Amino acid sequence: MATKQSHLAEDLSCPICGSILQKPVVLFCRHRFCKVCLESLWNSGGSCECPLCCQPSSMGELIVNTTLEKTCEGFLERRKNDPLACKEHGETLSLFCLEDLEPTCSKCKSSANHKGHRLYPLNEASHDCKSQAENTERKIREEFEALHQFLRDEEASRLSMLKQEKEEKRQMMNDKIEDLENDITSLSNIIRTVEQEMRSQDVPFLKNLAYSTGSRDDNRLARKDRVYITQFDFRTGKSPVTLDPNTAASCFLLSEDLTTIQCCSQTFKLPENPERFDIGAEVLGYECFSSGRHSWEVEVKNNTYWVIGVASGSISRKGKHVLTPAEGFWTIRLRNGEYKACTAPWSPLTMTKEPQVVRVVLDMNRSRVTFYDPRERTPLFTYTDISTLRAFPYFCSACKEHPLKVLPGWISIKTD
Repeated sequence: MATKQSHLAEDLSCPICGSILQKPVVLFCRHRFCKVCLESLWNSGGSCECPLCCQPSSMGELIVNTTLEKTCEGFLERRKNDPLACKEHGETLSLFCLEDLEPTCSKCKSSANHKGHRLYPLNEASHDCKSQAENTERKIREEFEALHQFLRDEEASRLSMLKQEKEEKRQMMNDKIEDLENDITSLSNIIRTVEQEMRSQDVPFLKNLAYSTGSRDDNRLARKDRVYITQFDFRTGKSPVTLDPNTAASCFLLSEDLTTIQCCSQTFKLPENPERFDIGAEVLGYECFSSGRHSWEVEVKNNTYWVIGVASGSISRKGKHVLTPAEGFWTIRLRNGEYKACTAPWSPLTMTKEPQVVRVVLDMNRSRVTFYDPRERTPLFTYTDISTLRAFPYFCSACKEHPLKVLPGWISIKTD
């Protein structure tokens, strides 16, 4: 069918313009031409003869063949449904419009739809488009290969960091185990010494009590001072609260014993684990409290920007936080020289002098958090109705000159 159509199109085409005949004329030699094409050729200085066989002719023969004209018009109308032909003119698609990015026929060149547009042969356009597509495909492949390589490198880097962190944690655990063993040995020696002293007479026992408990102030013991113990963890002999490095923001430098945080101007490259704070200068304590009464002390001396208190275990570690009880934070803070409780709205703290140390007392059984200056008896502030199943110590510091420090457990001797 396609071959038949091609032969018919060839029979109905003008040998001069190559298009389907328009106002066709048939010369005495039976050759067919567009009337306009033949007139233009003869008027341009050519002799009145057939352009194909050179048989003499005359202008009088240029009579439109209406039967052939209808045949050509019918053929063009049928070809408008052909995907390879122009839908407007029925002519073969032979040109490509750069402005409209579509194929056109020779008659579209002079139509109003493509006036002033750049048209060039369809075969050249096809070759150029295929070349452009090949170049685009090659660039896409190159870009994806670069992306795949980046992902492979990133994977190797993350795995290496994870391996290094694993080794560091293993070493840290070994160090802690060694410290615990040393502490156990030390405490065992103290217990053994105390047991020996307990079997001695009253006077020698009282004389040696100071050395058994670690105190060397014999004069105070002589005045019958009362000895009491506060904030001391007998399992480790260290601070009841330590910092969790996995939650620390990348601007923090933590001490080896995980009790001191220093905010730095630089940021450190740390694993982006889910529990780490990513925007604020924040860190949580390692210990999680779900019941009981707990307390710890934080040295805030000379630090000009700090927030300390308790955070719910359900808080998000990502993004910026609003430090209010509704968001899971029960804290107090110092900023711009003002001491306030982070309520909604914030509540100023009443105090007679600036605290050097702040004691945080968390009572999970009574659902409350209280803040003290250890030198004063009146609380700085108390939160009630703490609504969380798990609570963590919370610390924030933006002061780059002075750190925050969680003080170790201690034994104090107080005069009656």
